[in-house]
Amino acid sequence: MSTTTNSTGEGAVTLEMINELQQQVLDNNPIYKYLLSDLVIKTVSPGFIEAHVPVSKTLMNSKNILHGSTSATIIDWIGGIVIASTSPDRFAKRGVSVDIHATYVGAAKEGDLLIIRGKSNKVGRNLAFIDVQILGRKQGGRETGEDDRVVVTGSHTKYVG
Repeated sequence: MSTTTNSTGEGAVTLEMINELQQQVLDNNPIYKYLLSDLVIKTVSPGFIEAHVPVSKTLMNSKNILHGSTSATIIDWIGGIVIASTSPDRFAKRGVSVDIHATYVGAAKEGDLLIIRGKSNKVGRNLAFIDVQILGRKQGGRETGEDDRVVVTGSHTKYVG
């Protein structure tokens, strides 16, 4: 389990806490449950989350590649989880979306693994700014990341006041 101290040095943000929050998010948001039930959170630190999810038919479009709306939903989801990682209170506000931006750089196919990384640039009193990168790793790709390719880059601004 990954345990870290939050950015203010108070309390600790743990993988267990974020996984509990993730379960609550899935239980209360049907779209996230439908798309992200196979998602595994791998790394937690204050203002940073890495998660993995295999590309299945559920996540694909009619061209058999990752659907753009799936990517946008992932950006939306990780923004809230990253904000939560900055507080030792797992029930802390995760904000309301103000702006979501996605740039589709490449494609991911069924069987690929998506590596989702979200990093806070700033979590202020009223707004939070999150950068997101979604990478693709082919089946059997090396875990060192050298074979990973950028599929989507994004940003997410949330009102947290």
